[in-house]
Amino acid sequence: MSMTLELLGSRLLATSVQTALLAGLVWLLCRYVRRLPASTQCALWWLVALQAVVGVFWASPLELPLLPALDAAPVVAQTMTMTTTASAAAAPIIVMQPLPVDSGWSWSLVLMAMWAAGVLVMALRTMLALRASRVQLRAAQPCRDHKLNAALALAADAHGLRRAPRLMLSNAIDSPQLIGPWRPVLLLPARGLQRMGDDQLDMALTHELVHLQRHDLWLGLVPALAQHLFFFNPVVHLAAREYAIAREAAVDAAVVAGDRHCRQHYGRLLLQLGVAPRPGAGLASASPTFLSLKRRLLMLQDTSSFPRAGAVLILAAVALVGVAPLRLVAMPAPPAPPAPPAPLAAPAAPMAPSAPTAPTAPAAGSVSRTVVAAAAVPAAPPAPPALVVPPAPPAAPPAPAAPLRTQGVIHLSSNQNADGYVLIRGNHNVMNGSVADLREAKQLDDGKGVLLVRRDGKRYVVRDAATLSRFERLYAESVRLGDAQGRLGDRQGALGDRQGQIGERMGEIGARIGELANEQAQLALSSGERTAAQRRASEEARRKLDQAREEMDNPAMRAEMESLAAQQRELGKQQAELGRQQAAASARANRDAEQLIREAISSGIAQPLGG
Repeated sequence: MSMTLELLGSRLLATSVQTALLAGLVWLLCRYVRRLPASTQCALWWLVALQAVVGVFWASPLELPLLPALDAAPVVAQTMTMTTTASAAAAPIIVMQPLPVDSGWSWSLVLMAMWAAGVLVMALRTMLALRASRVQLRAAQPCRDHKLNAALALAADAHGLRRAPRLMLSNAIDSPQLIGPWRPVLLLPARGLQRMGDDQLDMALTHELVHLQRHDLWLGLVPALAQHLFFFNPVVHLAAREYAIAREAAVDAAVVAGDRHCRQHYGRLLLQLGVAPRPGAGLASASPTFLSLKRRLLMLQDTSSFPRAGAVLILAAVALVGVAPLRLVAMPAPPAPPAPPAPLAAPAAPMAPSAPTAPTAPAAGSVSRTVVAAAAVPAAPPAPPALVVPPAPPAAPPAPAAPLRTQGVIHLSSNQNADGYVLIRGNHNVMNGSVADLREAKQLDDGKGVLLVRRDGKRYVVRDAATLSRFERLYAESVRLGDAQGRLGDRQGALGDRQGQIGERMGEIGARIGELANEQAQLALSSGERTAAQRRASEEARRKLDQAREEMDNPAMRAEMESLAAQQRELGKQQAELGRQQAAASARANRDAEQLIREAISSGIAQPLGG
């Protein structure tokens, strides 16, 4: 039992160190990577909590041999000295000392007992919070407003939820709360419901539904478990707090996404909900502290975008590098140097030579014996020096091959039992096969064209020019329609770029409106008698806000956006018609191609490959 507790203690210590390093990395990313979305920050801090939990239960951590290796040279030298002088050294005297009596406890066991007591206290607090939530639910009343229940059901369906949470009214809360991960219940404040307008109530309900859509009630169990296991580690509590703030900011961004005008109203809703303690077994729309409220309002003003691929790469890198528990170990020791050769015995008396032959080879090694023995053999006359031929000039680099245009269907997976074909003619090919088929057809092409066919698990090659021409003509109409679709796609891309430019302009104006609205709200919330300078600042902020709204409602900009949208719709109709025509042409070409392939196989024009 003591060994188990000591092992658990070592895991807690090592995991705490790794958690601190990972939290520092995540803090630097959130601080210095500009425009990093709140959802990505939320996921990063969740990974920190996940690493803390995984580090405790992971049996065998990954070992990183980064510590300096132990120097074995002194040990080897000492061993060699003892070996060479063993005959003259006296036997060492070994003195046996009695082992200390085991007292049955140690500081590590005391610390682990304190840790277990702390975990028990944390679990007791959680059980009391769950009990208080159940009492709160029993005291709540079901919502009798059928319109509100129907609207909640429609909103839940729009968010992809299988069923809407139960809607209940409570007199013990001041802001909407979502309680229970298994069967969630949405509590609304009975007293404050009358003060909330329809738009504010809609945003508050949407906030809680987004939490359900993101599975935040379930995902929040990981930071909570990390806080229970590492109650002594302030870094884990910091990670849980940052995760909660980023989670609320991510949900706020999802609520106001697509409607830049509602940021001001949503900010007023957050100020109206104010600061309220977080429920022990759920989530609340209100902020638990003034710090979290301030940061949510600041994040709400950020309307910039971040590349999705960049966010995915950051999350993947942090997950791969930091989540798995790591342990630093010593590098492998270098191999010991070979032992020196034993001292040679005294040389014997030389023997008289029997004949004037080659000198006797010394007993030093096989190489020396080979060299000396070879000296007795007459050496061959040296070969005349070869003529030095100047190197040939480097060949000119080959001209780059023309890009190969592909028409048809390319399967990423390779199934040798499925039927398929690849036609290569010049810089164009038509295919319905895998990437491996295309690679093999390129290897078989001799510049005159080739048709690779797979039928019933067998492979055939066709090089007949007439057959290749017939096969290519079958898909000529489909290729022509595909090129026409490509040209329409280019036009749609140009229109989309222009729409993006206008949307970016409108986004900048919306961001400025949000900043001005926040400035005006801060001036309005300033306590005490306002000075003349404050009144002038408030009037100036109101004037700039009205000017930005007029710029947002620019008729010319909106007319251009509507014109671009109409052009996009027209091009979309043309694309759909071309797609229908191409589908019909491809179906006809596929039927005729199957008939042509069967004829080529039966007539012997298609030669089998691979026996």
